[in-house]
Amino acid sequence: MIDLLETCLSRINEEYAEMRGHTRRVLSVVVKDGQIEAVVKGLNRGVCARALVDGSWGFSSTTIIDKKSLHSILMDARSLAYSSKPLKKRYVKIAPVKPHVDEYETRMKKDPRSEDIECFVEEVLDADSEARNYSEKVASTTLNLSIVDDEIFFVNSEGARIKQRIVRCFGAARIIARSKGNIASAYESVGRQGGLEVFEETSLRDAALKAASRAVRIAPKRVVPGGYYNVVLEDKIVGLLAHEAVGHTAEADLVYVGSFLSNKMGEKVASEMVTLIDDGLFPYGFGTMKYDDEGVPAGKTVIIDKGIVRSFMHSRETASQFGAAPTGNARAWSFEYDPIIRMRNTYIKPGDWTVEELIEDVKDGYLLRGVGGGQADFNGEFMFTVQEAIRVRNGELKESYRGAAMSGNAFDVLSNVDGVGRDFKMHIGICGKEQPNYVGIGGPSIRTRLLVGGR
Repeated sequence: MIDLLETCLSRINEEYAEMRGHTRRVLSVVVKDGQIEAVVKGLNRGVCARALVDGSWGFSSTTIIDKKSLHSILMDARSLAYSSKPLKKRYVKIAPVKPHVDEYETRMKKDPRSEDIECFVEEVLDADSEARNYSEKVASTTLNLSIVDDEIFFVNSEGARIKQRIVRCFGAARIIARSKGNIASAYESVGRQGGLEVFEETSLRDAALKAASRAVRIAPKRVVPGGYYNVVLEDKIVGLLAHEAVGHTAEADLVYVGSFLSNKMGEKVASEMVTLIDDGLFPYGFGTMKYDDEGVPAGKTVIIDKGIVRSFMHSRETASQFGAAPTGNARAWSFEYDPIIRMRNTYIKPGDWTVEELIEDVKDGYLLRGVGGGQADFNGEFMFTVQEAIRVRNGELKESYRGAAMSGNAFDVLSNVDGVGRDFKMHIGICGKEQPNYVGIGGPSIRTRLLVGGR
């Protein structure tokens, strides 16, 4: 593939051009209420070309992989760049990057391509059975496991020649329980970048039983009383907050159009206890790769350092606009998409508090656990649902509630942080900015103050 792409690029003499080949192999099993709902085994393969001509981009892709078709999409990309020139709002330049010739492959103990995966379906069925038998209050179960095996080939007119293979193994359990006329759902996910050993280290069975336990526990509970409270947020909620409500405001394309962090470089926007990082090389992270889809090395970007804004996430284009260095954040879901600025593994750095220490100073508040849904905008305003709220009175855990929500401005929440735990965890996620992509979200438990919604 690399040789074929290079041959096509050698035939043109443009200002800048790149080609990216992508092969995605997918195996996925879904079981619902004890029945196999879907078994999917698929292959998606194609190539795209992008050309920069006189300050304008052109992009084209194909699933037909031969010299004629690849030369055709390269010519199409060039033609589209020329034709878009009259409509462009700004002249595009890209920051210089050293061209790399390199390979990267996910570290694995059990490569899915060489291992027997016939037991894959049985594993999901067994986990589903245990979840359904956990309690008579369990009303419905949905479990899934997936393997996504990506091969990405990148060449450009500057001499880059990169091959990467990224393997992700992951799954999830959603359990619905019914009690006293009420229903409640709980969700737990497992997985990371790696081979089939991931399912031994992060068991779907354990996730299913944890979700079942929570759903059964909260189903008969009352809806949480609303109000402004001191709260302790568990690690998964902190990861979601770091990604959705804060991380997007630091993506340079959104900074450019006026996100919350626009014009705040060097300013204090959070407690000095808060350091927020986007890391493309986090060990086994769901968003880890050695190079982004522009061939830029994926390093660690410290966005907020001890409460102060220090950096944004950049593509080569925005790096040139901002006079900054590219950060390796240009990513594409597949060959059908051009790369845009995306997070990789975004997290809040751990502190040195235990969860018990975070709770013991709360006089009247909540411990919030379990992520539901929600939304956030690029001003940092958010609203997330939470699976379980446990009342804290004078440092002691009391009754549980269901149906909680948390809302506010993420930077107000981070400014109110007065305790950061050491119980750091990295979780899996799929971000939906314009096109989906795999990301890691993480952090420790934190103590802060925010609006808790309920009845």
